[in-house]
Amino acid sequence: MTWDWAIGLLGIVAGLCTTGSFVPQVVKAWRDGDTRAISTRMYVIISVAFVLWLGYGLVISSWPIVIFNVLNLGLSGVILFLKLKDTPRRRKEA
Repeated sequence: MTWDWAIGLLGIVAGLCTTGSFVPQVVKAWRDGDTRAISTRMYVIISVAFVLWLGYGLVISSWPIVIFNVLNLGLSGVILFLKLKDTPRRRKEA
């Protein structure tokens, strides 16, 4: 008996957990427009990590890694965009 289905399921569940963890942050930042508590460096680093994981997934032909890292990159990109968009405005207000 092969365990390929279990390995695929493991990847899907891990991807859902990772991607799902970004959704509340995106919703909150989008609704409130307040990104002061968000670390720019952290989101730059995590975005680079998602690009690297995406490349890895493409090299090993793992569709769960590819799909979920595209989604994670999109969500972290939204947060990073909102953060960078908000920073110059806050400097002018200070």
